[in-house]
Amino acid sequence: MKNYSSIIIIFLIMIFPTAGYMQEKITSTVFDDFLESISKTADQKQKTELADEFYKKIFSSQYPVFENDTTYILFYKGDKDSVGILGDMNNWTETKWMKKIEGTDLFYLKGNAPADARFEYWLMFGKNSMWSVDPLNPFKSLNGFGELSELAMPGYKRHPYFDEYLYGKKGSVENLKVHEIDSKFLGYAHTIHVYLPPGYNSQKKYPVLYLQDGIDYVEFAQVPSTLNQLLHDNKIEPMIAVFVTPPNRLKPDTPSRMTEYGLNGSYVKFFTEELVQFIDKNYSTINDNKARLAAGDSFGGLISAYIPFASPDVFANGYSQSGYQSFHKDKLINFYKSEKKKEIKLYIDIGIYEEVVGASFLPKDETNFLEANRRFKKVLEEKGYDFVYKEYSEGHTWGNWKRHLIDALIYFFPKDER
Repeated sequence: MKNYSSIIIIFLIMIFPTAGYMQEKITSTVFDDFLESISKTADQKQKTELADEFYKKIFSSQYPVFENDTTYILFYKGDKDSVGILGDMNNWTETKWMKKIEGTDLFYLKGNAPADARFEYWLMFGKNSMWSVDPLNPFKSLNGFGELSELAMPGYKRHPYFDEYLYGKKGSVENLKVHEIDSKFLGYAHTIHVYLPPGYNSQKKYPVLYLQDGIDYVEFAQVPSTLNQLLHDNKIEPMIAVFVTPPNRLKPDTPSRMTEYGLNGSYVKFFTEELVQFIDKNYSTINDNKARLAAGDSFGGLISAYIPFASPDVFANGYSQSGYQSFHKDKLINFYKSEKKKEIKLYIDIGIYEEVVGASFLPKDETNFLEANRRFKKVLEEKGYDFVYKEYSEGHTWGNWKRHLIDALIYFFPKDER
């Protein structure tokens, strides 16, 4: 049944991208009636027929199933001893196990969430099993481990810029320029990709967006495509984007993003002196600190909030997405608290489902990214910084970061307001 369902889903998506999702909803009454019928049926064959019939209704209806604006129901049908959900809704720490309907191979889980929430999740088949995407759910997001299923509550609005990427398509490095930049400060080279806006003209001057975890922002956040669409819609002014990829990406070796982004002074010097100098020399940039934005996610969000603080004469803008502000017992927050206010602008956002991040490798007292960002916000308020702070009903995911990067870019580089 699982393989057959997957084939049908793929076929429907190819022909009609929203097939099955504009049809009738399965209401709580329909589900409750089904459960009641099953409970009253002693005959095993009839139980199986009822389960098969109900599964067909799930398959031909909107999925995930929503009982109301704040209650979702996930299903799985197959020969498994146990099926669970591991995802943003439980901070990726403790699997929520589905309930198996007696006498059938159908499992279900009810959960509650804010109406505007968006989650990414995997199915788990036993405690030590490998993860799997939900075969009923065509909506997918990406990260370094592969595909994840996406659950968007009824009040969450998917952005049309990502329609092409709803089902797990990666962004492409096609049309990006590639460079290797040596660093005397770090002692090794970096690979960077450079995006140029359509109609790039060396006689004009452009602001520059600098992104940590560069290739991830290309593949998982599809930033080049987003920039093209923002420009097409006249939402932002034309800009250059520089994607800076750390060494040993997705490997346990060092140096790595962890050695670079952990408030590493040598990395800041590379970034603000060598990298900026290279870009300004080779591309037509606005040579002004207010025309440069450092941005990044997680560990990259930490260093992106530090770069303008450490070098405000080079970067007047910083964007921290789900930043690891609790790093080394709030080291960055304490810098901001104890030192003189810098003339910079910050944009900070965080998901409310980021209360436990990196539980398997970060110090236990540093895993609550949500509370750390709230502490950072309080210090910025006390010091009188110019900043924007946002919280979203989402988790520590690329689906979160790519959606809200749009808002930050419009904030920093609005069309015709420079």
